[in-house]
Amino acid sequence: MNRVAFVAIASILTQRKVQLQSTGDSRHIHYKLKSREEHLADALLNEYDVIIVGGGATGAGVSLACANRGLKSIVLESQDYASGASSKSTKLVHGGVRYMQQVFQLSEKNRLEKLQLVAEALRERSNFLSMCSYLTQDFPTLIPCTNLFDLGYYYFGSLIYHCVYLYYQTGGHTFKPPRIVGKEEIQQHFKFAKCNYGVIYYDGQFNDARMVQELLVTSSLKGQNMANYVEVKGLLKNEQNKITGVQAFDKIGQKQFQIKGKCVVNATGGWADNLRLMDDPTVSKRIVSVAGSHLTMPQKYGSHQWGYLIPKTNDGRVLYLLPWLGNIIMGTTERKLDNAISDPTVSKEEYRWLLQSFCDEFAIDASEVAKDVKSKWCGVRPLVYQSNALSTKEVSRTHEIEVSKSGLVSVMGGKWTIFRLMGEQAVDKVQGLIGNNQKRLENLPKLVGDWTQFDNKKEIQDMMKMFNLPQTYAAYFLTTYGDRAYDVLKLVHEKPENKESLHPQFPHTVGEILYQIRYEQARKPEDILFRRTRLGFLDQNAIFNVYEKVFQIMAKELKWPEKFQKEFLKENFEYIRKLEF
Repeated sequence: MNRVAFVAIASILTQRKVQLQSTGDSRHIHYKLKSREEHLADALLNEYDVIIVGGGATGAGVSLACANRGLKSIVLESQDYASGASSKSTKLVHGGVRYMQQVFQLSEKNRLEKLQLVAEALRERSNFLSMCSYLTQDFPTLIPCTNLFDLGYYYFGSLIYHCVYLYYQTGGHTFKPPRIVGKEEIQQHFKFAKCNYGVIYYDGQFNDARMVQELLVTSSLKGQNMANYVEVKGLLKNEQNKITGVQAFDKIGQKQFQIKGKCVVNATGGWADNLRLMDDPTVSKRIVSVAGSHLTMPQKYGSHQWGYLIPKTNDGRVLYLLPWLGNIIMGTTERKLDNAISDPTVSKEEYRWLLQSFCDEFAIDASEVAKDVKSKWCGVRPLVYQSNALSTKEVSRTHEIEVSKSGLVSVMGGKWTIFRLMGEQAVDKVQGLIGNNQKRLENLPKLVGDWTQFDNKKEIQDMMKMFNLPQTYAAYFLTTYGDRAYDVLKLVHEKPENKESLHPQFPHTVGEILYQIRYEQARKPEDILFRRTRLGFLDQNAIFNVYEKVFQIMAKELKWPEKFQKEFLKENFEYIRKLEF
């Protein structure tokens, strides 16, 4: 993220309203967060209502839903939080315009299912943005049109999309209706665009990995536990073959232990079948994985305000160009994988296809564009398999919640936009299993950074004065941590060495990294570079410049032995090297 990103961030800040008593400062709260070690110590003492396996969007959503029902839960993640698909999405909070289009296709066999899917996601889209204003925004997306027939077709479709949203809306964030735009306005945002007119529609956008962190921190402050790098090795069962807990292994501390719980929720995404088979070796696999490849480009290739949707490329897929943190994301989905992979790479074929599709649309030389690619990544989306599906396009996008005979609750499929709904529905199943009927404490719980009421524009000015920050840096901290920004910045200013910058083009400092280690459970350099900060998704050349510095900060803070440091440095640097072009 560079300085251009912060100017864009500052312009999209909105008002936040939540009631909470503060301590010390008249407006700001000091949040006392537990360390990873404290969460693990709790795990040895407690018997939980719910043990949640998986620390991505689904697991974090289930954790928040448990807190909202007064249930005691713990999240166990075998890698880092959001290390799978939850940090590698297209960053959209959307109903799915492609599914809306399929509702009206004559060949569509599941018309009602697609309509319900869109309606469900559009309702949750509003809830999503209302829960966390500082990590989200709504923004316009352009569908380019080259003739009047396409203009009418896409405007009518976008209008129906908006009407479905209005019909099913139950409150929360509001979105503007679609509109038609002409060449002059389009050229102001996309200088390479060839279309004479187009349709603008509105969806939401967010910072995915940071969203998982905020969900988990909020749950922690509401009494829930969580630990990353803890692998579930087995399920504990009683004489009636009912699940009573898990056998867990702490990969960091190299210790094995048991955690007792009344119910286990399988929120492992693309790896859901592994836990299902651990529970019952006779079950059929239900998950099919599709990969979504993405490239990060400089902002000069797009707009810092508008997205751009190519509705049909040469192979029938859609292609998005989206502004994100001062850059442009280009991406798509639908490459089938034989198995879920924790760190898939963008294949050479996909890389060339993305570049060529972009260059065909804007009549730009692909060889020149290739020089400007700043980052590439690939995420795996788990879909629930049906035997009659001939291709991934025909596999249902709906989510399913399965309860096994032993009491394993598996949440399968779905997407980021409906994480809250999936969490609530999973806890509905849990309550039925354990005989608990506690109602929700809040209809729509706000995330921690939105717990204090203040005016954001004034807050940026106050933060600039209090911590002697440029406006763009103050905007970064406020839109990354919300009200927690004050705790982060206090640690940054605690010692002179904490103010040291990691990279001249980015706002990250030694103090911010220390905060992420102590209170956000970062335990490997990749946790910092890709998920606590988004550096690896924005500029992969930059991470080679800061990698060793981050490593040394972590080694000192976590007191890594010298022998361990050498092995760990080599292992993690190999991970980083995979990202080179």
